[in-house]
Amino acid sequence: MLRAHLYAPTFNEAIGTTEPYRGTDHTVSVMIQLAKGLVDPRVMVQNALQGERSVRFRRHTEQIINNLRPKDYTSEVVAISRWWGNAGRYTRDPLHVELIRAPDRLLADAIAGRLLVDCDDLALAIATSCLTIGARAQFVTVGFKPRLPGQPKIHTHVFARAQDPKSKVWWVLDPVAGRKTGDMLRRVKQYTIFEVDR
Repeated sequence: MLRAHLYAPTFNEAIGTTEPYRGTDHTVSVMIQLAKGLVDPRVMVQNALQGERSVRFRRHTEQIINNLRPKDYTSEVVAISRWWGNAGRYTRDPLHVELIRAPDRLLADAIAGRLLVDCDDLALAIATSCLTIGARAQFVTVGFKPRLPGQPKIHTHVFARAQDPKSKVWWVLDPVAGRKTGDMLRRVKQYTIFEVDR
């Protein structure tokens, strides 16, 4: 239970969207814009750069990977995924609204120890960190029931992937599934891959 003296109104301010849910394609298109820092300047705080364009986000990612061997690109993206996976508590979206917060808001909450995230928040934060260090990133939405002919896709989960430029391997970065990522992937019946850097 939250004690009144611990309540911080500062964390009520956020940049992002709270729109009615319009499907995974719409959600991911917003996530891509936020990751790349292509947000409407009217909603930006003091015109600060956001997403991949944020020097603050880049500096934070540099701290995550600082002690790794140079050019160990796989370890970089795995370290990023683990850091974000440990940075906050998993919490579902509102019932009828798709809540997507800007990466810089996610970072501020994580640093303050007040991060509550769902799968799209984690995927967005991880992909943004990967972009800031030059890694190619993708969002992948998945469904766990077969798609019936003539029916729309029903995807209920999203995660980020990043590519090691040397081996060309795409690494699944999904702290929500965590150690059960392999099991999760085996249960996937339908999926869509979205390129972030196009």
